[in-house]
Amino acid sequence: MYSEETIMNDDSRQAEPPGMDIRDLYYVVFRHKWKIIVFFVAGVLAVAALNFLRPTPYQSEAKLLVRYVLEREGKSLSPSSPNSEIKSPDSAGLNIINAEMEILGSFDLACQVADFIGPERVLAKVGGGTNRIRAAGVIKGNLVIEAPGKSSVIRVVFEHPDPQLVQPVLGQLITNYLDRHFAIHRAPGVFDDFLSKRADDLRLSLKETEDALIKLKRETGVVAVEDTKKAYADQISKINIELVSAEAELAAQRAALGEPKQPMLLKSVPNAVVAGEKVSPEKIEQYRNLSLQLDSFRKREIDYLTSGYAETSDFVKAVREQIAGLGARKSKLEEEYPQLAKLQLVSTNSGSPVASGGQIIDPSFETSRKVAAQEAKIRFLTQQLKEIRNETAKVDAAEPEITRLQRQRALLEANYHYYQTSLQQSQADEALGAGKFSNIGVVQEPTPPAKNTQKTLKLSAVALAFGLFGGIGLAFIIELVLDRSVRRPQEVRTRLHLPLFLAIPYLSQNGHASLPGGRKDVDPAAGQERPENQTVAAAQRTKIPDKQISGEIAHWETRHGLRAYYEALRDRLITHFEINSMTHKPKLVAITSCSKGAGVTSTAAGLAATLSETGDGNVLLVDMNLGQGAAHPFYKGRSACGLSDVLESEKRNPALIGENLYLASLNGTAGKFPRVLSNRFANLIPKLKMSDYDYIIFDMPAISQTSITLRAAAFMDLVLLVIESGKTNRDVVEQANSILAGSQVSPKAVLNKYRRYVPHWLQQEL
Repeated sequence: MYSEETIMNDDSRQAEPPGMDIRDLYYVVFRHKWKIIVFFVAGVLAVAALNFLRPTPYQSEAKLLVRYVLEREGKSLSPSSPNSEIKSPDSAGLNIINAEMEILGSFDLACQVADFIGPERVLAKVGGGTNRIRAAGVIKGNLVIEAPGKSSVIRVVFEHPDPQLVQPVLGQLITNYLDRHFAIHRAPGVFDDFLSKRADDLRLSLKETEDALIKLKRETGVVAVEDTKKAYADQISKINIELVSAEAELAAQRAALGEPKQPMLLKSVPNAVVAGEKVSPEKIEQYRNLSLQLDSFRKREIDYLTSGYAETSDFVKAVREQIAGLGARKSKLEEEYPQLAKLQLVSTNSGSPVASGGQIIDPSFETSRKVAAQEAKIRFLTQQLKEIRNETAKVDAAEPEITRLQRQRALLEANYHYYQTSLQQSQADEALGAGKFSNIGVVQEPTPPAKNTQKTLKLSAVALAFGLFGGIGLAFIIELVLDRSVRRPQEVRTRLHLPLFLAIPYLSQNGHASLPGGRKDVDPAAGQERPENQTVAAAQRTKIPDKQISGEIAHWETRHGLRAYYEALRDRLITHFEINSMTHKPKLVAITSCSKGAGVTSTAAGLAATLSETGDGNVLLVDMNLGQGAAHPFYKGRSACGLSDVLESEKRNPALIGENLYLASLNGTAGKFPRVLSNRFANLIPKLKMSDYDYIIFDMPAISQTSITLRAAAFMDLVLLVIESGKTNRDVVEQANSILAGSQVSPKAVLNKYRRYVPHWLQQEL
């Protein structure tokens, strides 16, 4: 035997994962078809209004080519900062082109064009007037500026209702743009006076600095500081070497004076020269000193020349003057004493002094003279070293001032050159003038006026698309976001995961709902919650079956429009009990909902009526709503007696009208039933189960945190949860199911007032 899950298509196994499929698309479109139609009609009307009410404007088009931009805005006062730079558009054309497009679309440029054309002409066909600002706004608003394909070409389009105006306005706009571009990027003639005055000041400062530098170098005898310092350093080094050598030789000669010497005959010295009697030792010593000094100055001359000094240098000239003076004095002594010319030869070749007259000369005499010569040489070298060091100190003292003046001269020269060049460039730019440069070219002059239908077509397409897709989009937003209600049977299975017993359709008041058999004699309020005591009113109407009160049909009558669905619900209920082997009597069935007006009373009354027609036994309908507690037994489609009579068997016999057939009405127990329900419901359940009814149907109030339904549901054999399609919130149903699960109750769903929007030929459903 099959289980309940197999027969009832339990959602834990049969439920499909939530998601959109073709059935959902059909449902959304047909449910909101009127919204979609209204939006589409509005779009069509908007298209018609655009084409018939909005005049087609005229346009003129021009194109500009931006080759490069010469930036010369705000000349810098620093020579190290370039005041002009040629900038070409990059590969994407974003930086320079965007800047030029902003200049073209500026409000200032539009105001200039409006002033030139005249505000009255611009506003003649757009409301009239002479407002300059409004005319500029019209020009700016009707201007289209773009760079197609991010190229270096700028496309400019101007639109206006007046065909005689578009071409002149666009032409004047381009002319003013070229002037504006020149004024922004190049700015000629702005700094001419300043540049001229600054250049003159720098020229005077440069002359003063050069004069001071020349004077200082002349005073210190410095041509180049580094070269002079290097020459002095070399001289000091050489003098130190010579001084050390002379001191060493002097020490050796002084040591030689202390050794004994052998006398030497004149004939033993073949090359000796005997001094005449007229040459005194003082003259000989003077001659030797002059010779040594002359040799020293000649060496210094050679050193200067090899160090890079020119022959016209002051140092070279001074040395040569010394050489000339010493040579003259030496020549004068040689003229007076010719023997002195040979004295050096004798001293150099033999090194042995000879006495005059060919007599034997004492060697210590010659050594003494050499010692005196070395001492004189050392004194001279020491004096020269002191003088050179003094000159070096002068150069070191003057070096900071010389360096400062040289740096100042270099800076002044650079600044002077910069300002002089800037002045010449500014004068050239001013002479060139706006419009005479070729960095921006007009590729296409403003075209003659032509109608612009493209904009109207775009607006029409947008309006039509909004009308077509706006309604569809709104429908999907309502379905997927705003509307959280349960609407279709598959939503009960896929989203709520509840077993679905039955889906009861919604019947309109004209009775033309699509029902099996095509019935049209339906209750206008069928499937909807009735006012209080409506079950009692229906019971009273059943007592006069030949008449209809107010034209309404009771739920248990065979002519009711939902009779077939109540019978189907009855069959599903009986099958459920049979599958689950529930053979005890009576069977307690609770019918509840998540909100008022879901159709619980109608469903309970219809189910009780159809169950009473099975012929198996009595059926009791218990109204559990507080304030109207009542019982309505049914047998073979007719209402029985009141609640108090039903609960007391000894009072039920007078109402017996047939075999197991009881008719009862609410007879004053409504006031005390709520107290019985709240205080003794648990004690009442055993008494009800001991009764001779086959089915007891409980019309329960809506589930809430304080509802009696939560307590009573635990005693029921079956709980039916009525969900009103399109109104019961999905989250509320999930919360109610969770609360009932806390009482170990698994409700079965009944979808009431279900509306089928999709045509049967497009989507078939059971």
